[in-house]
Amino acid sequence: MISLSSSNSLLTYLTAQTSQNAGSTGSSTASATGSTTANTKVATVTPAALQAAAGRHDASVAGRALDKQQAALAGDLRAAMSKSGIKLSGAVEFSVSSDGTVGIKGSDADKAATTAFLKADTSQPSFATRIATQARDALKLSATIQQSAAISQAARYGGKSGVMSLYTSLMQQTNTSGAVFTVAAGSSSLTYPGALATKA
Repeated sequence: MISLSSSNSLLTYLTAQTSQNAGSTGSSTASATGSTTANTKVATVTPAALQAAAGRHDASVAGRALDKQQAALAGDLRAAMSKSGIKLSGAVEFSVSSDGTVGIKGSDADKAATTAFLKADTSQPSFATRIATQARDALKLSATIQQSAAISQAARYGGKSGVMSLYTSLMQQTNTSGAVFTVAAGSSSLTYPGALATKA
């Protein structure tokens, strides 16, 4: 996983390179035209760039840790709900968006039972807190992966003078769909923008 500080350092480097390579007015105009073309062709961060960023060592390690965490949380949640006499008939989705909005999806019966369970839960930390913390960690990793992918694409397609503008454009188009933790009777998963396809 690329940290925000190292990402900012890379952006500083790219900006410096852009200034050094500005050249004459003619070359700047040509570069600007090229970057406009690049912006048109690369309007969003591509799935390939996201997968490459997510597959880097630090990001994949963090992703595997999150996957183990969600499996453990799902196991604890199923056990606690079973102890309370609740058995899920299907999958229940806990979604947390980038703006903090939380949602629960499932059948009416599963949704009602899960909501009632979470309200009555007195464990410390509570399951609601653990789910929210897990989502926060997933969204942080997601943001880092998407930033890394945007930097990579901007460096590749931005041209001499269009790196920063392309990076800015790509970051404005990042996926903000949030994190989704899904729990069923015999399975669970955690998905978020930039998650490796093998975990989706």
